Amino acid sequence: MGCFSDEIKQVFKDWKQDKLLQDLEADHAQLLARRVDRIAYGDPNLLSPKKRAILNSQVLRQALLHRAEHLLVGSGTMLLAKNVYGLALVARGHLEGTAVLAFFCNRINALSKGNIQFEKFDKEVADAVMGAKHEVFAKANSLNNIMNCIEKGDKFLDEHVFGEKKDFLTDCYGWLSEFAHPNFCSNKIAFDVDKRAGSFVFHHNGDLKETDFQLAGYLQMSAALFPTLFDTFGERTEQVLAEQQVSSGTPPNTP
Repeated sequence: MGCFSDEIKQVFKDWKQDKLLQDLEADHAQLLARRVDRIAYGDPNLLSPKKRAILNSQVLRQALLHRAEHLLVGSGTMLLAKNVYGLALVARGHLEGTAVLAFFCNRINALSKGNIQFEKFDKEVADAVMGAKHEVFAKANSLNNIMNCIEKGDKFLDEHVFGEKKDFLTDCYGWLSEFAHPNFCSNKIAFDVDKRAGSFVFHHNGDLKETDFQLAGYLQMSAALFPTLFDTFGERTEQVLAEQQVSSGTPPNTP
């Protein structure tokens, strides 16, 4: 069935983007395979700190999964509407979620090596779930800045996924931001330059361009990384925190 309607699929096919369509739908299937309907949390006051951190990481992963899935599906709507601005924002928003997963892969790796204390990891995970910055949420803790997540996420990816320095998140986020902010790349979506006539021609009702699908390509690269980071963060968190509970003399299943 796939994640896109027949009408949206036709947009990809009309622009000879069949491979991109196939990849995005395969990425969506990977997200669906990782869904859970609920996470049994229980009374927070009866949980050990490490059990609470494991559960918080599970909640965070599912929230990011929900976000990633809906943004991926929304990219098709943006293409159908010929809304390139919306497509750029969707791609950048998806990459932010991937960056947060990469950041926490970095953090659990740092915890396993003793480079950060459990209390810091515990707080960062909890704040990633419940943190906020708006004054409406005056009692909430601030969560990590997205640029910090990108920086540390790139460190993890370069060392553990790519095996070389790529700065993938930094590069992709920077480029997508050129379309998300009202500057040249964003402005260029609105017009073409007719040099012979010496004029700017605005295409308010214009069609898509082949280059617009590059933005969907950035989304696909983010979507392809997401499942690996999702799994790594979950598996490593449970493993590292379980090992720390045993080493501290606390049985892993003790509340």
